[in-house]
Amino acid sequence: MVLDARRTELSERTAPDLLADLGVLPRGAEPTVTRLGGGVANAVLAVAWRGEELVAKQALPKLRVAADWPFDPARTRVECECLRYLAEVLPPGSVPEVVGFDSDQDLLVITRAPAGGTVWKQALLAGEVDPAVGAEVGELVGRLHRTSAADPLARERFAAQWPLVQGRTDPFHRTIAARHPALREAILAEVERLEATREALVLGDCSPKNVIAYPSRGPLLLDFEVAHFGDPAFDVAFLLAHLSLKARRSPGDAPALHACAGKFLAAHVRAAGEAAPAPGAVVAELGCLLLSRVDGKSPVEYLAADADRDAVRRVAEALLLDPPGPVAEALDVTFATLASAGGSR
Repeated sequence: MVLDARRTELSERTAPDLLADLGVLPRGAEPTVTRLGGGVANAVLAVAWRGEELVAKQALPKLRVAADWPFDPARTRVECECLRYLAEVLPPGSVPEVVGFDSDQDLLVITRAPAGGTVWKQALLAGEVDPAVGAEVGELVGRLHRTSAADPLARERFAAQWPLVQGRTDPFHRTIAARHPALREAILAEVERLEATREALVLGDCSPKNVIAYPSRGPLLLDFEVAHFGDPAFDVAFLLAHLSLKARRSPGDAPALHACAGKFLAAHVRAAGEAAPAPGAVVAELGCLLLSRVDGKSPVEYLAADADRDAVRRVAEALLLDPPGPVAEALDVTFATLASAGGSR
């Protein structure tokens, strides 16, 4: 892909001018600029001045992973549109507010998360598993799926499928299909089904790392670069896969994580109503996503031991080749298998 020649790399040095050019920072304000996590996909900086604080985010054209993973930085526009839509349909404070957007720079500026919250992934890895957070996230995501499923403008607004292909099915599904010949047919059948489905707005990265949980208000959802109008089963399975994998890392937390997954699923089904995905679609996608997080282009960092990865491969194979009917039964099998033998913690 060819980047706009006018694009300037977002950094501590360039951020003040980029934000001033966008009109969201006074020229010459001399802000404090701090680099945030950003994951593997973006440069993310906090910019603070005179009691104000914003977050600037610029998509990378290739993700910072060992494998070759190009991803069009125009996904920043997708995220901007998704944030604006979510602000219309979800309760106030559920997502950051868009402050500015520059398509030439692939630059998005948003409000910073309110103080007092904890990144849900960090809490889970620390053994702080609150099933109520799972229920809150399930209700929000289910509400989004129900609302967008009935919205023809959302279908048109998020019709582009390249975020799904570049951000998920190519680096995840097609990569594991090539690495697992015995599962290739089942995986590629799921890819074909997933890419052909147009039922609701899908967030595409519904993960604990993108949820900030608060003790006295609802959660804040983050990161929507993979948003597309597609299959809500993807969001459900994506979150369930992350909760399941953490049970392998910390088997002692498996019962609480299992309960959290159940609360998420039940709340999603209630909130989504008729837009709730078919159980078979969730189970098939769960199998693909579990396998993707050990053998795809972005494996989880906390399962490095061969025994841990092999356990994930076994449960993924079972879900793909001999799937249980109900999602709850699939979760029973998944958590039992992943928590049964050791862990990495």
